[in-house]
Amino acid sequence: MGSSADTVPRKSENVVFRKVAGEYILVPLVASAADVESIFNLNETGAAIWDKVDGKKSIKDIVVEIQGEYEVEDNQLERDVISFVDEMTEAKLIEVQ
Repeated sequence: MGSSADTVPRKSENVVFRKVAGEYILVPLVASAADVESIFNLNETGAAIWDKVDGKKSIKDIVVEIQGEYEVEDNQLERDVISFVDEMTEAKLIEVQ
């Protein structure tokens, strides 16, 4: 996809996020049963990123917030957030501005 630190992601209106039995699940609101394969289970890091995506914060802002919560290297975290945003954008669960 090609997101950068300045990319501002926002959640698609066509997805539901729930925590079920300790797991974080993204479920697209779909028209056909074939699209059910698009359900995503998020790990703790993915859920932390998803929680911060609001259509106002850039990836850089999200990285700064997550750094305050977890001990992780700057550059690695930024790469992880960009990768997550790109994957979710490709799945049409996140839109970028």
